[in-house]
Amino acid sequence: MARGKSITQFCAHCERVTRMEMIGAVETQPDKTWYRCTRCRHATLIDLVQFRKTQEESRKKPDRAECFEYRPQNTYSVGQAIFHSEWGDIGKIISKERTSGGESAIVVSFEKLGQRRLLENVMINPEAEG
Repeated sequence: MARGKSITQFCAHCERVTRMEMIGAVETQPDKTWYRCTRCRHATLIDLVQFRKTQEESRKKPDRAECFEYRPQNTYSVGQAIFHSEWGDIGKIISKERTSGGESAIVVSFEKLGQRRLLENVMINPEAEG
């Protein structure tokens, strides 16, 4: 099996999914390789067996029963499957970001709509709802 020179992986340092370039293998552990984030240049040791398993799992379509209902006041983690009831679409969270206003946002890859940025952990004022 030929190895690529780069992979797409979540970078824990810059907290987003980025392209990572291979910088070297570990001689004593053939299934582990060093990769460097092309965005922040942070190096990470990646277990290739675990990486392949994660790739296979991410290719599976999430079932509606396994998804969390999206609500702006909830907090989510990367890799979770969510269902957006207004759009009627299922997606997986691929990264978390901060907006220019300082709010927390998630980037979701939806099956039909593609990538969308949604707010999370939003405080709802009960007086404004009435």
